[in-house]
Amino acid sequence: MKPLHHIPAPVAHQIMRVSTQLVHILGPQVAVVVHGSIALADFHLGHSDLDMLAFVERADVAQLRALAHLMLAESGQPAPVEFSLVPYVALTPWVHPAPYLFHYSESWRVRTQQLLADPQHDWLAVRTDPDLTAHMVVAHRAGIVTAGQVSLPLPSRADALAAVWYDIADAVNQVVDEPIYVILNLCRTACWLRDGSKSAGGRALLPTLTGEAHAVVAAVLARRDGGDVPMPDAATLQRVAAELLRRITVSASQ
Repeated sequence: MKPLHHIPAPVAHQIMRVSTQLVHILGPQVAVVVHGSIALADFHLGHSDLDMLAFVERADVAQLRALAHLMLAESGQPAPVEFSLVPYVALTPWVHPAPYLFHYSESWRVRTQQLLADPQHDWLAVRTDPDLTAHMVVAHRAGIVTAGQVSLPLPSRADALAAVWYDIADAVNQVVDEPIYVILNLCRTACWLRDGSKSAGGRALLPTLTGEAHAVVAAVLARRDGGDVPMPDAATLQRVAAELLRRITVSASQ
């Protein structure tokens, strides 16, 4: 396992707690991988999620319910967790959109609580998530295995591009609520740095920008690094998000 020295100590402890509990719940056949900003050394406590994937052959209802309780307890202690449980069958070859057995993020907290209280919920239904392909690109390049063993495939360029579009399609609307994430994610995509960090994408694109686009990207980079910089107003954020989307559209067509 790669060292976790670059990660804040409370988050490193959280990673090991969750990994240990995943093995306890799912058994020794499970493989657990940390990806996203932690794997790319771009984690900022207060802004970043703890992104985790786990891989198993199968899981039963009791195990899936236990995962729900685990995520509700651990997410936000201190980092919000985004987690997907993926069947091994999706890996060879990689399937897009990929199937998953269980998913959790903070935006799913209330839904997860409701599912636990619903005796009719079909826990064993297999669903698909196009965004898993984007996660797999990062995990293949820089993922940190914290339990078990797994060989991660690299999705095809076509599948990766499809996942990117899925992730940014509503950026102009989302940017008002999540300006740092959305603007830097668009920068990363505009630079075709999907397997790099959002901050790396912002820094790479910044010299090519002018006017309010340059000002907005500089501001969100500074805010991501902890700077006390005023955030642009909603209309400005939306104009810049639209401009970055146009760049991506042009680049994708070339």
